[in-house]
Amino acid sequence: MDCTLRLGRPIARLTALRGMRRYPFPATYENVTFPPDDQRKLPKMPKEPFYDLEKGEQKFKTAKRMMWSRGVEEIHTELTHEQYGLAAVSGGMISASDFDFIQDRVNKNLLVNQFAVWRVDPPWLPRTKKAQGQRLGGGKGSIHHYVTPVKAKRVILEVGGYITEIEAKAFLLYLCERFKFPVEFVSQDLLSQRRAREDWEARNNRNTFNWDTVIKYNMQNCTSWLSPYDVEWKGKYR
Repeated sequence: MDCTLRLGRPIARLTALRGMRRYPFPATYENVTFPPDDQRKLPKMPKEPFYDLEKGEQKFKTAKRMMWSRGVEEIHTELTHEQYGLAAVSGGMISASDFDFIQDRVNKNLLVNQFAVWRVDPPWLPRTKKAQGQRLGGGKGSIHHYVTPVKAKRVILEVGGYITEIEAKAFLLYLCERFKFPVEFVSQDLLSQRRAREDWEARNNRNTFNWDTVIKYNMQNCTSWLSPYDVEWKGKYR
């Protein structure tokens, strides 16, 4: 667009230009691996573990076992189908009601040639609760429900098939608010970029003052006042 002067007033004049607009190529699904036909939707998780009463198995009470949700996951941190999913940012517990809600919402949004799979175990860790109005003492209360502990970076579920990232985000992002701990949407490209960035920072970091150096030389007698969790996880996870 250029301007010309006519009677002291600028007049805009439009000039038509021709060009070639480049659009992104459509997504292809050549390398998608599908599970069996009867396993393409999220199955219903049992609310409590199975006990074989004929063999003498009985329900048991246990401590809170918060260590099962502390630290970072070392095994289940990658997407097996290399598409999209939900992963824990920090540790927490998933209850049976959370499993039911997520299973219902995800299965309703799945279309043809799309699938979803769980990457966590059914609830198995018991949680006890005393009756309302009961006085203190008398030992632990009765078992109220069961939960599944997960650690940071643990993949909770995967979604794949003939689905794009925008379609997966449309019904997975709002599910992150259902959990009682922070959960994020992840994709194979995002995990690859994070891994490449961490490797680059480890190779090009010139700052020798880091957790490994501080703990190795026991600077300021840090091993006496640092918790063993900070020493093991370098202050990243709680």
